[in-house]
Amino acid sequence: MKSTCEVSGEIGTLRNAAPLLAAMLRERSDEVLAQCSRAGEGAAFVELALRHWSGVNRIVRNMLVSDAAEAAEATFRTALGSAQTFSEGVPFRILLYRAAIGISLARLRSAAGQATSAAAFLTDRIREVLGRLNAMDRACYVLRDVEELSYDEASFVLRTSPEIVREHAHRARLALTVSLDARPA
Repeated sequence: MKSTCEVSGEIGTLRNAAPLLAAMLRERSDEVLAQCSRAGEGAAFVELALRHWSGVNRIVRNMLVSDAAEAAEATFRTALGSAQTFSEGVPFRILLYRAAIGISLARLRSAAGQATSAAAFLTDRIREVLGRLNAMDRACYVLRDVEELSYDEASFVLRTSPEIVREHAHRARLALTVSLDARPA
């Protein structure tokens, strides 16, 4: 397989190469793009980031009350910094989700001592309830019910067993159901 540098050299001018390079990258699988990223090809990593931005952003937005965009960017900076060590055989999306959850949990832990009233200003009742869940329940719910990962994929992201994910996701669903069914006073 030719590197993107070799392909762009054959094409000619940078102006003509950009659309052709972008089209070539869109046709590649995540696994091939991850291999190219490991080899130092920045364009391959950019394509991976474009493909998975919305999923990562949803995860951190549902995990964190504020600073979600910053956390999503931090996820991709972390992934770019560790591009040389991407695990082979693990879907890139799952590695990104693991990084997003890790960054979100770290931010939640660091903010745990600070009382924030941001949840009181949320208009979205589901996010308000999610904000009251413990971090593990929230992470399991987001990965299973929002991102629709399998129990095995979610357990890989969270570095736990599928049974633990099942238990915490169920607990979160139950809390959401009870809270949303309760009428405000």
